Amino acid sequence: MKTSFYILFFAIFNCTVCWSQNQAVFGISDNSFNQENCLTNTSDYSKFQLVVLDEDVSINDLDINVSVNGNVQNFNAIEAFNAFDFKFWLLTNNGFDSGNNLIILIRYSVGGTVSNETITICLQRVSVTDDNDRGDTKSPDYVTLDVYFGTDRNDTKNTTLNKRFGVKRSSLKYGIVEVSIPHDHRVGEIESPSIWKFEFSEDPSKHLMLQKVKLLDRTKFFKKLAEDIRRSDKKSSFLFVHGYNTSFQEAAKRTAQISYDLKFEGKPVFYSWPSQASTFRYGRDEKNIKWSQKNIKLFLEDYLSKSGADDIYLVAHSMGNRGLTKAIVDVMNENPNLKANIKEIILAAPDIDADVFKNNIAPKMVSSTEKPITLYVNSDDLALKASKLIHGNARAGDAGEKLVLIDGVETIDATGIDTSLLSHSYFADTNSIIADIFDIIKSGKRAINRKHLYLTKLKDKIYWKVKK
Repeated sequence: MKTSFYILFFAIFNCTVCWSQNQAVFGISDNSFNQENCLTNTSDYSKFQLVVLDEDVSINDLDINVSVNGNVQNFNAIEAFNAFDFKFWLLTNNGFDSGNNLIILIRYSVGGTVSNETITICLQRVSVTDDNDRGDTKSPDYVTLDVYFGTDRNDTKNTTLNKRFGVKRSSLKYGIVEVSIPHDHRVGEIESPSIWKFEFSEDPSKHLMLQKVKLLDRTKFFKKLAEDIRRSDKKSSFLFVHGYNTSFQEAAKRTAQISYDLKFEGKPVFYSWPSQASTFRYGRDEKNIKWSQKNIKLFLEDYLSKSGADDIYLVAHSMGNRGLTKAIVDVMNENPNLKANIKEIILAAPDIDADVFKNNIAPKMVSSTEKPITLYVNSDDLALKASKLIHGNARAGDAGEKLVLIDGVETIDATGIDTSLLSHSYFADTNSIIADIFDIIKSGKRAINRKHLYLTKLKDKIYWKVKK
């Protein structure tokens, strides 16, 4: 009876078992599947556990190989398999696309005899009607996230939320923006209306949208932020400073998307300086990020001292790196004790002179913070190529001949992984980079231990490349 049960159990999973006694040794503890027995984006992954069916079997030399859509994860212990975030991995690798299967190949030895078992599980994306595991409020079509912000843009008072903050310089303001994310959101995307789909207005069931904006005074802002962080699972927070050609609403949506895709268990915060949100206003953006540096420094100082977060991640993109890196150096010079809760500094595609960054900015950051710094670079980045033409010098985010390699900074070369037109926002819309940042935040692993990367050398220096 027991053997028949196991045979029936694995028939459900299309399991091919190769064992000398034709009896399965391994199984999945719970069948969280739909009517077609497929694992879905809504399954309860806390119950998706690999178990040994026969406790009397002594297993040695265990090797578990899991693959989907050409992507592979390896484990040498059941505990490692069961601790892995399969839902996030499947989402980032488009595992729920039509026709994909999750293949679990298990190699082990029993009494000196090497055996193999293969479990094949179909995967399926389903529409969500009431799942809200990463949002703050329930809705049939979307979840919402509260995103904290500081900005020195002008308040237009426009009732259209996408136009609430303009492109002019103004005093420093604080607030919370509520961003909705559709249940069918795909990792790395900021879904927006498309004329090719005959979509001419935003729909929260299909697109990321700003739902509410609430301004707070400085005291109330940091008090509420600290209270929310204290109630969060990990008591953590990240601060994101956006780059060139970015509006307030785009920065808010990007911050929400990053937080949602990373399954961040803390509170997301962003700083929006008065970028002109125009490809053709690069010069004005340069002047405005320089003008905003004082305000960014004030905001960062308050954020580090008043947020109450145990773990703080500082993230910047493109031209935003100019504001954040200078603010970090200035704050550390004036109050070095504020480095205590900084967990990681992540600099993506920095539009900073490579020589200035290498010889001046980076050494000061390394020595003053004594915290891990990750630098993402890419030689396909057309925005940085244009910046190089304008300035006549390579940029710190370029992976070309001026590749920045210095002690205390882990350089990650993301060349070739982003197929978008500009290849400039790869840090937040490319699955492999999102997965790498996820690994940094979730595990704290350094580059040498992260499976999405492989080590390479340039003369006497080492850096890492992203696996394609």
